[in-house]
Amino acid sequence: MGDRSHGRWSFMIRIPADHWLLALRTVLAVWLALFLAMRLDLYQPAWAILAVMIVTLQPVMFTGGTPPIGIIIGRSIARLFGTLFGAIVGLVLIALFGQQPMLYLLFAGGWLAFCMYWVILEQDEYVGYVMMLSGYTSTLVSLTAIGTGVENIWSVAQGRFSETALGIGCGLLMHVIIAPRFGSRALPGALSGFLSQAATETLATLAEPRPRESRDAQLKVLFQSYQQFEKLRGLARLETRRLSQFIPALDRFASDGLALITAVRELETALDYLRACEGGERWLDELSQQALPLLRAVEAKPEGQPSERLLLADFDWNEATVEPRTRARAELVRQRLGEVLGLLQHGRRLRNALNDPTSSKVKTLPRERRERTQHNEHFVARFNALRVFIAFELLGQLWIHSGWQSGYLAMMLLGVFTMLFAKAPNPAAVVYQFLWGSIAAVILGGILLFLVLPVISGFPLLAIALGIPVAIGTLMTPHPRWSLIGLAGAITMMTLLNLHSTYTFSPSSYINGGLASIIGTIAAMITYSLFRQRSPGERIETLMAAYWHGLSRLLRKKSLPNRARLESRLYDRLGRLVALGGSDRAVREAIELNALALCVWRIRRLRGALGPHRAEIEAWLEGIGTRVIARRRHDPVVWRQLADEAIAWVERLYHEAHLPIASIGEIAMLGHLMRDAPGVELEARASDDLATAAATTGDTRHAD
Repeated sequence: MGDRSHGRWSFMIRIPADHWLLALRTVLAVWLALFLAMRLDLYQPAWAILAVMIVTLQPVMFTGGTPPIGIIIGRSIARLFGTLFGAIVGLVLIALFGQQPMLYLLFAGGWLAFCMYWVILEQDEYVGYVMMLSGYTSTLVSLTAIGTGVENIWSVAQGRFSETALGIGCGLLMHVIIAPRFGSRALPGALSGFLSQAATETLATLAEPRPRESRDAQLKVLFQSYQQFEKLRGLARLETRRLSQFIPALDRFASDGLALITAVRELETALDYLRACEGGERWLDELSQQALPLLRAVEAKPEGQPSERLLLADFDWNEATVEPRTRARAELVRQRLGEVLGLLQHGRRLRNALNDPTSSKVKTLPRERRERTQHNEHFVARFNALRVFIAFELLGQLWIHSGWQSGYLAMMLLGVFTMLFAKAPNPAAVVYQFLWGSIAAVILGGILLFLVLPVISGFPLLAIALGIPVAIGTLMTPHPRWSLIGLAGAITMMTLLNLHSTYTFSPSSYINGGLASIIGTIAAMITYSLFRQRSPGERIETLMAAYWHGLSRLLRKKSLPNRARLESRLYDRLGRLVALGGSDRAVREAIELNALALCVWRIRRLRGALGPHRAEIEAWLEGIGTRVIARRRHDPVVWRQLADEAIAWVERLYHEAHLPIASIGEIAMLGHLMRDAPGVELEARASDDLATAAATTGDTRHAD
């Protein structure tokens, strides 16, 4: 008996304290929202509770615990504006098409599709959240009015917004006053970790050659530390004004951080070729002696006092005795190492200034943000918009022609789920978990509504009756296996409960609503199952095609793009490739592709120094630009041929005394990068995925 009791209590003990705090915040926020909504006699107090649950619990699914207060603030503000815009659109839809159901379906579905298209393309999380909310809130408001009486549309819209605002305020208040978690406080540490890891990787590169597997693994670790810095950077402007003056400098270093990773990768390649030269170690030792003190200082104490910018001294060599090949490769190493050191020093100045935001050192940091350019996957956005439109129209036709009174609830949940999970890798599986949560919520909601609520009186008992399932759902949400069931239960139960000041016993209405909720969830699951999104392989193929077209333009166009815009677009594409590729090799290949584009940019920038060879070299580069887009797959043999052509140019230019060694080194680096056949393995991965999809589905394309 004692062992059984201990087993039951041990389960409670195993729940982390953070999860108990999360449940406490959520329950208190629900109680406060319910009390105020009922005291103010609002239209539907359950909507206020629903706002608390979504604002609090949806981020928990991704953080696994209490989310940083910045995420709560950002989502709360976005939800407020999204609900406002959605309520206005819902009013307009009813005002124009309230008596014309077919036109209503057409325009409401069109608005949902438009919002979905925007959500998929929008890279700013909070702007995307506003559009997502405005999309499905418009249908919630308009469908509720249709289901309960079009003449109540103003009350529905006003109630939806006011109760959502109340729930947002209550949830945010509890997160602020009860043990708030500030993610921005980890930002300096994340920046320190990235700088230290970059210095460590550079030291290891200078020390000795390493096998490819070791390089790839360490490069992935470095990239992950950079992604952690990027994730926390966005919280700085939401959580504290203390760091607001650093926003431009942090945005600038976000671009420079990617350049730092690329420079470390190029330094590895340059060192491999320098070590292969006779006497190469001598010049490497000379560079190492200058760089090692700074690298070790950054590795040990990245937040330390920044020194004067270190400029690597020019080589003091006798051109008559040192071979041109050795000079070009040594100069290339000096340039890449100098770039690494400069970016590390830039990051160290920023990190040191974060220690004292009020000091004059802040004034030395960049004051203007760099423009960010993204790669838009329009084919993904179009497909998601199309499938939500088709699903909404088909279910709407079933609702209208069947005369099903509660069908509007199914339409509401279809709109919510198709908007919420469009970006998920496997949305059908996500909605399947939501289905079980919805079924459980219908059963539990029925118990509450018909067995518990009729026998209680007064607010305290009502609060306890609702607080228990809210606490259970909150404790389930941080666990990946149960998170969706917990959140689905909260959404469905609050949609079905009739928490007005006057209790109404209507089992048939509840059963109809419960069935409609389940049918709406099933409709969303069927939509995702029938209209499958492009596979990772297909998306990689499209991203690679976009990259090759961009590289071709860079090789052939007379005008040179701004480097910051180029780096921004490359980073956006690189992040998508890494996420879809998923392996150490994918990280390395994505960074190699980034390095290849930047190397071409440098050669084009230095083209004025090529003298009489400029026209010929530009024609050669233009030919490469034509070849890279001529085929969808790039054979390693072709890359080696192009690399041989680059090296032939380098050998020819070695004997041109009037040409700067830097220009020759960049062409040599281009040859080295092409010899590694960048992108070949990513293209092979895409081909394998496409072949698998063709074998299992009989279809090789989903969304063009």
